[in-house]
Amino acid sequence: MIDRQLSLGGFSIVYLAWDPAGKQVAIKEYIPNSLALRGKGETKPVITADHIGAFRYGMKCFFEEGRALARLSHPNVIRVLNFFRANGTVYLVMEYEHGRTLQEYIQKHQGHISERFMRGVLPAC
Repeated sequence: MIDRQLSLGGFSIVYLAWDPAGKQVAIKEYIPNSLALRGKGETKPVITADHIGAFRYGMKCFFEEGRALARLSHPNVIRVLNFFRANGTVYLVMEYEHGRTLQEYIQKHQGHISERFMRGVLPAC
């Protein structure tokens, strides 16, 4: 069950949701705002004929990203629990983590990020 929208980007919308077991999850929907629109109350994106090829290619890449991330296990990368096609697009179901995004941190610090911080967030593999 979708609770609310968390973020809106150039290629996706992220929602806060609840899975059937009552656990909070984040759902990322592929819907690039330069290629597709959604009418009020509609579930399927509206894509013009001249954008359908680019939309489908991007959807394929998004799906493959979900497949790759579902196999990845790293403490600093949100885990993908599921990925699926529905409503003419693709969705990634991810663990939900409370807190700020890296983008929010960068904006708060006006782009000034210490090497120490980066080494803590992105440890060597």
